[in-house]
Amino acid sequence: MKPTFQLALGLLRSTDTAPVGGPTAVTVDRAIDVPLDVAHIRFGTRQDLAVGATVSVRLGLGAAPSDVFTGTVGEVRTTLTATSVLAVGAMRTLLDLRVAAAYSDVTIGTITRDLASRAGLVVGDVHDGPMLPRFAVDVFRSGHEHLRDLADSFGLDLYADRQGHLVLRPVPGGTPGLTSALGATSAGLAGPGPARYGADVIAAEGARRAATFDAVTVGGQSPASTRGNTAASWLTTDEQVTRADAGSGDRRVVVVAPLARTKDLANDIAQGRLRHAGRSAHLVEVTVPGRPDLDLGDTLAVTGMPENAPGGTGQVRALRHQFTADRGFTTRLRIAPPTPEVRP
Repeated sequence: MKPTFQLALGLLRSTDTAPVGGPTAVTVDRAIDVPLDVAHIRFGTRQDLAVGATVSVRLGLGAAPSDVFTGTVGEVRTTLTATSVLAVGAMRTLLDLRVAAAYSDVTIGTITRDLASRAGLVVGDVHDGPMLPRFAVDVFRSGHEHLRDLADSFGLDLYADRQGHLVLRPVPGGTPGLTSALGATSAGLAGPGPARYGADVIAAEGARRAATFDAVTVGGQSPASTRGNTAASWLTTDEQVTRADAGSGDRRVVVVAPLARTKDLANDIAQGRLRHAGRSAHLVEVTVPGRPDLDLGDTLAVTGMPENAPGGTGQVRALRHQFTADRGFTTRLRIAPPTPEVRP
């Protein structure tokens, strides 16, 4: 199958049928756990490209190309004979955002949409999550840091999709209370066609390791559960008021979470922290012929593998598209199976 491409960098347009600039290699790296998507593009000629210019990369294999990256030019390197471009993803604006704001009785999704709007980001699939009685952001940390802390606390993934839209979704395998509003497809439990051994899989590698921890204890700092969410009091001497536990085992982490102003929020945080701890315990990496249809958060099945070879079904947590003149178009994917349902 013939690889196809469409590159747009500022005013430059280059395609497989009209390869303006002589592009020789394109590499796109994206990962849920890394906030900034990047693309490296090499041209066999000198090009005058402006830092900050918009970048769109579309790749295909035997079909019309599809979006695989959206961002802006971050760096341009030029020699006597060639040009290399480093493009950065849309999340950069949220990483640069520093504002002060206070929120009352809002969901995590509402906070996410507000900060995305301030950063000029388009919002994609954003899960509302639990209601927070109080929350504040400050200029000492970026908008992304504030949202990432919320996501890590409540078992959510924060990333940008291939169109550069902000996504906030529950980590697959979450409890019904966090995932039911999205449904199975949105939570990453259904996805594109499988990668089949003997037909698609070029290389595969698997890794298993113990989860970072297997039990969580969360303690808050407010007696709001006994006095209501609007209670002005803050500290309490009764640690049981906003304490919650999740998981079981000897490797227990204890978290003091000011966000846990109710018993329910403490329970949500305990479960969320535990889900994040197990998301990288089992990973499978496969290289396949170019798959521009796959995005972060999709579920991919690696099927037909020999006995004891890495395979299975899991969420796409990282991907690398590589397009070169001599090797064609390949995609390397890192998938992780859903973590087991968390029990208190």
